[in-house]
Amino acid sequence: MTSTVEGSLHLETSSLRDERTYKLLGYLGLVPFAFFTLLIIFSIVETGNANTSSFLGYYVPYVFLTYSACILSFLAGTLWRGQFDSGYDGSNMLIVSNLLAVLSWLSLLIMNLSHYLVLLAVVILASGYVVALTAERTSPSVSPQYFVMRSRLTWAVIVMHLIFLIALLWSL
Repeated sequence: MTSTVEGSLHLETSSLRDERTYKLLGYLGLVPFAFFTLLIIFSIVETGNANTSSFLGYYVPYVFLTYSACILSFLAGTLWRGQFDSGYDGSNMLIVSNLLAVLSWLSLLIMNLSHYLVLLAVVILASGYVVALTAERTSPSVSPQYFVMRSRLTWAVIVMHLIFLIALLWSL
C-alpha cells in the first residue's frame, strides 16, 4: 500500500513539475515575438517606416518571421508526436502536421522575394497558428490545462503577427 501511495505522489509531483516547465517554456517563447514586435513599433514611431527596423544588422521582419516559422514547425512536430500516443487513427493530424511544417518552410522562401510576399508570409504563419490550435483542440492527447495555455500563447502570437502585418502595410 505504501509503495502505491509513494508512486502516486511521485507521478503527481512529476506531473506538476512538467506542467510548470511547459508553462515556463511556453511563455518564455513569447519573449522574442514581443521583443521584435516592440522593435518594429519603435521603428515606426521614430522613423514612420517599419522597413528601417533592424536588430544586430538583420531586418526585423525577417528575424520575426524566421522565429515564427521555427516555432510553428515545432508545434507541427508536437502534433505529429501526439498522434502516436493517442491510440486513435490520427492520419488527418499527421497530414495537418506536415502541411504546417511545409507552409512554415515556404514562408521562409517567399519572404525573400519581395515586400509583398513578406506580407503573405505573415498571413501564412498567423493562419498556421490558428490551424495548429484547432488541431490541438481536437486531439485527445492534449490535456485541458495545456490547451488553455496554448490558446493564450497562440492568440498573443496571432495579435503580434497582426501588428507586424499592419506595420508593414503602413510602410508600403
